[in-house]
Amino acid sequence: MAAIRVLLQCGDCGTLLKSVEETQQHAKNFCHTNFYESNEAFRFLVCSVCGQNFRCQTESSFHTRRSGHTEFHDRTAEVAEEEGRRTRAELRQRLEAALDLLNEAERRRQFGLPSRPVLEEGQSSLPLATRVEQMSGCLWTIQQNHMDDAAKVMTAFNTLLMFVKNVTMYPDEERYRRIRINNPAFQVRVGNLQGGIEFLELCGFERIEGGNYLYMPRENVDINLLYSAGVELNKAIGNP
Repeated sequence: MAAIRVLLQCGDCGTLLKSVEETQQHAKNFCHTNFYESNEAFRFLVCSVCGQNFRCQTESSFHTRRSGHTEFHDRTAEVAEEEGRRTRAELRQRLEAALDLLNEAERRRQFGLPSRPVLEEGQSSLPLATRVEQMSGCLWTIQQNHMDDAAKVMTAFNTLLMFVKNVTMYPDEERYRRIRINNPAFQVRVGNLQGGIEFLELCGFERIEGGNYLYMPRENVDINLLYSAGVELNKAIGNP
């Protein structure tokens, strides 16, 4: 059965809109101004005559009134299954990559190699394996510095995980890639803890505007790196 999502819907053409930004763009493109919240089932309908796609029953009804086309193929379950397969495949790949990194780090320790190689001249960024090891070190520092306050440690870890998840799920949303450092809640949960801001910088955040903000440029979003950060955080949360 199709999932129910809280969406905005155009009262002029019936189009379902997934965000305020999408609604604003729709209004700009079509000069439509009548929008309301909709709980209509999100579907994937294809017109059998012209092949046009629709995201809900209302959209297809508007199309019928405009074109006279009445036959639609419901591909909702099929598309959901396709998306599920892609998601599972991506998760498997990311998990395998994360395990490879962990195995590489273990091999380096077994052979006595340095765990945090020094950057060579002209090298602009750390290898992924090194970043992951340094992330682990940041979490260890937070935990060791606050051994008498497990709640503070868990709050820090869960807050960092929230930042990582938000950027991973919504990489095009700038609000999830920008953090005001002097925000009181951020300071209490992460900012005042040694290793907290360093962890976010290892994820790709940069200090901007005189150090008042942490910001991750869109081109800095590295899904594999963020997934690895999530793995480290989940390990730390699961082993307090």
